[in-house]
Amino acid sequence: MERSRLALVVLMCVLLFSQNRISGAEVEMKVRPGDNITLYCDRSLTGSRFVWIRNCSHENQPSLIINVVSLDLGTFQRFSSVYNRSSNSYDLHITKISVSDLGLYYCGEVENKVYEDEQGRTNRYEVYYYGNQTIRLSLA
Repeated sequence: MERSRLALVVLMCVLLFSQNRISGAEVEMKVRPGDNITLYCDRSLTGSRFVWIRNCSHENQPSLIINVVSLDLGTFQRFSSVYNRSSNSYDLHITKISVSDLGLYYCGEVENKVYEDEQGRTNRYEVYYYGNQTIRLSLA
């Protein structure tokens, strides 16, 4: 029991310290309900899974991780990805902005990692690599 607790603490530390921190500029974009906008990503693709993340200041609204594959499948009806050749990344297009879309957006990639623990069990975790820019959507 104690050993599994220690393994869990070690895994949490690995996850916490293996993430690249967001340290770049924050851009504020003023929007009005009903607007159509495109958020531009400054992180070039390296082959990992590409995502957009939204953190909200609303108390009852959790963070949202938007996988570009989900966008291509139409999972998010008002959100779509736009491949940007000049930056080799995926920009996020949002139609009919609503108050629920407000928050802090940033793009990144997710890389799946695997390690073997002391008992020889295979464990998986994800490492996030973010762009240098965050975009805050707020009402005009």
